[in-house]
Amino acid sequence: MSYTVNLRALGAIMITIANLCSFKVHAQTTSGESNQQLNRIAAFGKVWGVINYFHPQMGKGQLNSDSLFLQYVRPLTADPSAANLEKSITDILADLHDPQSGLITTDIQEKKISRKSYSQQLLPGGALYIALPQDIFSSPVKMDSILRNNTATDIILDLRCDTISYESGLQQYTSYVQPLIAGIIDTTMILPTERSFFYKGLMRQDFQHSVNLMAPDKDGNIPGYQVNMGFRNASQGSYIQADHSKKISGKRYCFIINQYVNVNIVNALMALRNRDLCYLVVEDKLPDYAYGSFYKMQLPDGLTAKIRCSEMIYEDGTTGIQPDILKVDHNGTLINDAANLLKSSIKKTSPKQIENTVYIRTPATMHSTAGTPDASLRLLGLFNFWNTIHFFSPNKQLITVDWEQSLPHFINMFLQANDEEKYFMALMELTAAINDGHAILYNTKSGRSPKGILDGNLPFVCDVIDRKIYVTSIMPDTTQRQALTGLQYGDEVIAIDNIPVDSIIRKWKSLLVASNESGFNRELYATWFTAGSIGSTAIVRVSRNKELHNITLKRIDRNVYYNLWGQVPREATTTITNAPYCKILPGNIGYLRLNRVYSKDLDSISSLLKHCEKVIIDARGYPKDARIGTNIAAYIATKTDTAGYELFPYVTSPDLSKRQTLIDYAVIEPNTNPHLKNKQYYLLVDEGNQSQGEWNPIAIQGATKATTIGRTTAGANGMAVTIPLPGDYMTFYSGFAEYYPDHTPNQQLGVKIDVIVNKTLKGAIRGEDEILNKALELCK
Repeated sequence: MSYTVNLRALGAIMITIANLCSFKVHAQTTSGESNQQLNRIAAFGKVWGVINYFHPQMGKGQLNSDSLFLQYVRPLTADPSAANLEKSITDILADLHDPQSGLITTDIQEKKISRKSYSQQLLPGGALYIALPQDIFSSPVKMDSILRNNTATDIILDLRCDTISYESGLQQYTSYVQPLIAGIIDTTMILPTERSFFYKGLMRQDFQHSVNLMAPDKDGNIPGYQVNMGFRNASQGSYIQADHSKKISGKRYCFIINQYVNVNIVNALMALRNRDLCYLVVEDKLPDYAYGSFYKMQLPDGLTAKIRCSEMIYEDGTTGIQPDILKVDHNGTLINDAANLLKSSIKKTSPKQIENTVYIRTPATMHSTAGTPDASLRLLGLFNFWNTIHFFSPNKQLITVDWEQSLPHFINMFLQANDEEKYFMALMELTAAINDGHAILYNTKSGRSPKGILDGNLPFVCDVIDRKIYVTSIMPDTTQRQALTGLQYGDEVIAIDNIPVDSIIRKWKSLLVASNESGFNRELYATWFTAGSIGSTAIVRVSRNKELHNITLKRIDRNVYYNLWGQVPREATTTITNAPYCKILPGNIGYLRLNRVYSKDLDSISSLLKHCEKVIIDARGYPKDARIGTNIAAYIATKTDTAGYELFPYVTSPDLSKRQTLIDYAVIEPNTNPHLKNKQYYLLVDEGNQSQGEWNPIAIQGATKATTIGRTTAGANGMAVTIPLPGDYMTFYSGFAEYYPDHTPNQQLGVKIDVIVNKTLKGAIRGEDEILNKALELCK
């Protein structure tokens, strides 16, 4: 279903929203085949997400994941058939140049050979063949008893088994293979170790990751900014030490193994071959773990993708080598192949590339466009956002939609979003879906709205008080002064363009980013409730003294709207919050407006307030100094204490069942300055507190038993992680979850408040600072 109204001509917000809702209807009523087509495109986006964040090639700075996506999503969206899905997945995985990743095909069942007994024979040409399957190690077997007294110099050791048995396989390794290798090597041999991405949360995608983002601390250490990523050693550094007492000189070895051999044997023999100290023959194929870890994805149409998510790093800093022979042993020829290998000296491996010690990530491409991005770019933005939230959001449990099943709905919407209006509204619904106040949508060229789309506001502001919507600010807009005389402070807004306010609010619920009701109301009534295109008109119906009045007003530029809002005269405007931002009020009450001061000012602030027994810290708003909350808490604290903790997703695999969490504790250590200690503090907060603005009161609460006064804060804390979106947009999400020491989350709930101060209509109209007034009352 497409839009049927020219929004630029009408500038009518509710028509925009109503048409956006038509996407939902369309998605729900599409045919089964169409739904299956959307599922195929969704599956491709999920495969790309795993590749982008977890495949080793993406950590080496040599492949561009966006280019991969765009190259193969275009033919799939043109024809989302089963055959095209298979081709697109096959092609994108092939471009990784990783033969171990791909679509899984049905394996040909190999003919199993019983390998349960020991055997030994001298082959033509003089090589000694010994079969040592794991079953013979149910009783102790000594390596010396088999090899030391044998005069053959070329030895083929066949370790193949017919089943996997951890216990017997481990005995085979510890009783025979490990001591044999210890006698072959001259120095300690480190076995291959697994290297994968290590995400502690996710770095802002627009950052230049090539530079250090923070200055060294007082001890010269570089603090972690938000995220630490690199490699991990999953094998914990396994090794084999050389045992010169078992030294067996003058012999050459060729080992034959298959996929049923114990994992320790496989890793040890691969390491030995990497040192050029043996030949290695593998029947059929190596097990997957010899190459790293893999993630298997069930896709539509019965397809299964296997994607490598780590790789094995050898002691020489390379990814090792392949076995000398790797083939199916249909006719029992592997033994002869092994004997032929031993007819010549063990081949030295060719020089291999030394790998990076860590994986890297390059900043995301911004994909600036002159007009609306094409369908492929729109889907790229959608899948980048979806996968980022899927793997890295610490607050997924707060998302009210089924995130796993949400992609077909959004794909349908983004494919239809072929002009700027539709695209903008699709982005708004997408970002709002994660219920995170950090996810503000921002256009880098025009701000909160694209030019000509919802970029204007009617010249008045409303507040919700006692579940009703009242006019609480009327802008001094000289261009429509006469029309504004029909509007009065305290008018209850009933409808805009005949659309009841309840319907307006309900429509915006799926479009505005917010963690809680407080954040939603802040966004709605400050920016979006009366929004429309600049110059468009609207009929506002209000109730006054039980009579209805209709006022026709014109929308003004949003920047002008904000500036005029600041010029609205107030009957009861306080000067306390004005500069200077630290002062002593009557009654020797200290006052500090925290979001207007800097850490460098704290010594002079403490000197000014040192004789005040009671201090009001006005923590409302967003601070100019990111460290001010932590630093003033140190001035206030009398002992070392934990103010809260930050919970980061610890992600090393796309398998969410393996996701762990890491905790950073926010510990406040007392500053030696004594002047702000042992006072009674009153802490002011409201819906304007978000992110760093919420951490600051939490830090102070952790340092002293302050009385916190105000209204529910926005409940969106944890560093805002940037996600660029094609077409000059960007959005954010909360990169870690903030908790109080008693495990109360800050996300969604907001800052803990002792004294709630609800808005009153009288106070809103007169411009009273009701929160500050309550603090002054409590100070008496």
